[in-house]
Amino acid sequence: MDNNTIISKETVVLETPPNENTLKTYSYDDLLSMCQKFGVQRESYENISDDDKRKVFFISEILRVNPPFPETIKPVLLNSELDETTMTKKLTFKYVKHIIVDKKYKNTIITHESYKEPLSQRDLHIRDNNNLVNSIKEEISSLDLDEYKTKEDILKFACDNNNKSSGERYKRASMLNSVVINHMKGEKFTRNRITHFDVSVY
Repeated sequence: MDNNTIISKETVVLETPPNENTLKTYSYDDLLSMCQKFGVQRESYENISDDDKRKVFFISEILRVNPPFPETIKPVLLNSELDETTMTKKLTFKYVKHIIVDKKYKNTIITHESYKEPLSQRDLHIRDNNNLVNSIKEEISSLDLDEYKTKEDILKFACDNNNKSSGERYKRASMLNSVVINHMKGEKFTRNRITHFDVSVY
């Protein structure tokens, strides 16, 4: 990405799973319990007769399955600002980078970075669709769902405004129908099946 701007940068030390030295202080039963938790197959250690050798095996398996490093975290999109006048978009991400030195975890660097990229028509379409979905969700949240149990009621909600496109009317019907079905779980209720044809002929 171009136009990289670092907004903030922070160095922290995160908690990690126990390392080998710490695991060596654990009791046999604690190590066995951890291995069972991580799904280590019983058959893999049953034939080891010596308890000390079993502990060594347990520690090796625990370190393999749950190494002493923080969990890897993928970049997270925090914000997206679209500017139609310049046809650019500003994306803000959170990055988490773990610093490993000599195979040992040292610390973690957390940065917030922003980038500018060209704005596409697809970006605008996704934004408009998200805005529409959120608007419909907000509208549905104010309804008394007990009043929308029939297909006719749902279609009325979806299609009452003739200025809406057929796609938007179907989306409204489909979203309300899903919410009603979830609302009526556990009760005697006949699910409505609403199709594009139902919306087009309403």
